[in-house]
Amino acid sequence: MACIALPKFLNLINYSLLKNKLFLPLFLLLAIAFNSQAQKRNPTISGNITDSKNGEELIGATISVPALKIGTTTNAYGFYSLALPPGNHEVEFTYVGYLTQKKTINLQADTHIDLELTESKKELNEIVIKTDKVTTDNVTSNKMSVIKIDVKQVKQIPILMGEVDIIKAIQLLPGVQSAGDGSTNFIVRGGNIDHNLVLLDEAVVYNPSHVLGFFSTFNGDAVKDFELYKGGIPAQYGGRLASVLDVHMKDGNTKKLGVTGGIGVLSSRLTVEAPIIKNKSSFLISGRRSYFDVFFPLSSQLKDVTAYFGDLNIKLNYEISDKDKLFLSGYFGKDALGFGSFAGFGWGNNTGTLRWNHVFNSRLFVNTSLVYSRYNYNFDINLSENLNFTRSNYIDDLNLKVDGNYFANANSNFKFGVKLNNYVFLPGKIDKIKEASIIEPQSLPKKKAIEQDIYASHSFKFGARFSAEYGARLSIFSNIGDGRSINYVNGTPTFVENGFIKESAKDSKNPYTYYSSGEIYKTNYGFEPRLNLTYLLNSSSSLKASYNRMFQYMHLIQNITASTGQEFWTPTDNYIKPQMSDQIAIGYFRNFMDNKIEFSVEGYYKKLKNTVELREGADIQFNEAIEAQVVAGQGRAYGLEFFARKQTGKTTGWIGYTLAKSERQADNINKGNWYSFRFDRTNYLTIVLNQQLNDRLSISGNFIYATGEAFSQASQRYSVFGSTQQSVSIYYGERNGSRFPAYHRADVSLTIGRKKRPGRVYKNESDVVIAVYNVYGRKNAYTLSYDTLNNVPVIYKWYLFTFVPSITYNFKF
Repeated sequence: MACIALPKFLNLINYSLLKNKLFLPLFLLLAIAFNSQAQKRNPTISGNITDSKNGEELIGATISVPALKIGTTTNAYGFYSLALPPGNHEVEFTYVGYLTQKKTINLQADTHIDLELTESKKELNEIVIKTDKVTTDNVTSNKMSVIKIDVKQVKQIPILMGEVDIIKAIQLLPGVQSAGDGSTNFIVRGGNIDHNLVLLDEAVVYNPSHVLGFFSTFNGDAVKDFELYKGGIPAQYGGRLASVLDVHMKDGNTKKLGVTGGIGVLSSRLTVEAPIIKNKSSFLISGRRSYFDVFFPLSSQLKDVTAYFGDLNIKLNYEISDKDKLFLSGYFGKDALGFGSFAGFGWGNNTGTLRWNHVFNSRLFVNTSLVYSRYNYNFDINLSENLNFTRSNYIDDLNLKVDGNYFANANSNFKFGVKLNNYVFLPGKIDKIKEASIIEPQSLPKKKAIEQDIYASHSFKFGARFSAEYGARLSIFSNIGDGRSINYVNGTPTFVENGFIKESAKDSKNPYTYYSSGEIYKTNYGFEPRLNLTYLLNSSSSLKASYNRMFQYMHLIQNITASTGQEFWTPTDNYIKPQMSDQIAIGYFRNFMDNKIEFSVEGYYKKLKNTVELREGADIQFNEAIEAQVVAGQGRAYGLEFFARKQTGKTTGWIGYTLAKSERQADNINKGNWYSFRFDRTNYLTIVLNQQLNDRLSISGNFIYATGEAFSQASQRYSVFGSTQQSVSIYYGERNGSRFPAYHRADVSLTIGRKKRPGRVYKNESDVVIAVYNVYGRKNAYTLSYDTLNNVPVIYKWYLFTFVPSITYNFKF
């Protein structure tokens, strides 16, 4: 196993605590803060809020006392705590899309209240308000640059091939864009593809895409909740510059057996969930598999092609007591693309999370997690019995983390935590497929690192109008042995020629410095302050501001944006510096029509440092001297984002518009001048609408308009005549100095539900979704190629998708 053994991993934790002496002072300060907050504390109500139908914990549910104008929300695990003065109180429990429930309590001591909420289409026998409560979180919450979309709404959005895809949904939000037509790789506020932290039940998903990026790894039937942070990123998150996409899997139905699934044009899915012990323990198994390769044999041109993807989500949970819960979740994904027996490549993500929730008392909640993530990819060539090989790469990530949440009172909340990561990188390995192969096995040296993180934050309110959250994160990234690094003299790779280790030097120890097992040979530190501020102008509008600094110690090396198995991750080391970003944002937030319509406008400015840029003509294939192929750069991005959304009623949807600029600069690239980032798009407009026509029919549509991507235009073509042949070379002008034509498309879908008779109760649900991607057949440019026709240079524009219809049958019982 590439990852270190657990006992050794725990020894690293102990070593880190003693070596850096950082954790004790923080916990001492927090203990003092907790004690001072508790001197004159009020009694609390605390507990968990769940869905009455399936027992799922509701994340972000609101618990409030309108008479006192105070409240709180459930955390990522469905837990809440609210301190109130002794006496009688009317408490409201609300969640978007669910019926609001009111309870009158006589609070004299700490009281535990677990509550179930019911979707608004159902009736309750308890005392409730029989309407869908519309929240004011857009205005009142101390969050900005954060968007959460209900998974039910995502399922209504027309998507390529009819697949429910949360990443395709967030690409329709302001400040977010796709990295290519139909791609699930995404760009946030001028960041790169690898600048996004994608989490599934706390585990990092290093490549959240299937089929060269056209489908994401997230099966919509297995997802309970997700949230995207574009800025104002809380202190508990770190490791990436641009954004955090935090996805939570469903826990599994604790009430009864549930089966959901769908049969589509190119793939099908099935999810089974049920209680193991009713109301105490449950499981979920969700699988998905494409089958477009089944149809390839029907085509003479594709009969030898193999292409498929599959993934599996598994989750178990067990409530030990009202204070302790255990969760075990896993994700296993695989992609394969082959061309007969001659060539093929594939990749896959595997994650596992073991989580323990413990409630120490009504105010202190702690989650402890052991998390594993692996991303591997391979490329195979099998030309003959004696000419074949397989090349593989991987990254292993094992971490132990503890996150605490202390609810001091209704106006004060502390969060704190520690984390230790162990990384193992294999940048490349070549093995024989068959013993007779003349290709000799070889491997690039593994790279190992540990990362330690510690964070703390404090949220508080001053009076009825002002709220703030301040905090910081300290990250410590260390390269460890065993391993080796290439020797550079004054930044010059003495033993490197044309970006590779010289053959004459490979057998010598001179080009390298060697490190023993466990030896720390390079350490980088990052102090990351965070700040969020909110000022309520009135009950329906507010001003917000945020600042965050982020460090990134791991870098994706790739020369194209599609996932082909050729890309790989490499750590910060002696020569590649950690990337850093600073972002400030301000915004105005306003609700209209009794909070039915949310509106916001945000302005941001982001400065990036030590960005990893490929040199001109870089060769990254099986190259140990990768630092000789990259150069450190800098970047800047700024823009305005407008967003209006309606989440309730028969007509729902949103309109988003982004006006932005994103640039890069690096020595030896574009003559050292600033140039447009590839995904710099001045204008980006999205419209998403859904109309419920009646109980059976709904129609949805979305429209996108964007400035064309930047690219480097060929400016000269010249021929070189040798003794035996002629070679043609192309000279490119200013980097990203030209633009593709504007990108735009419209998608539509019609959902036809099961016909229901009045007064009859149905246990099963089903619907058919008919969708068309790019309904008017726009030929959006994907890439360009250069050739000659009758000895005249020509440029070809390539596109991927025009009019793409799909049909999907969904069922649930």
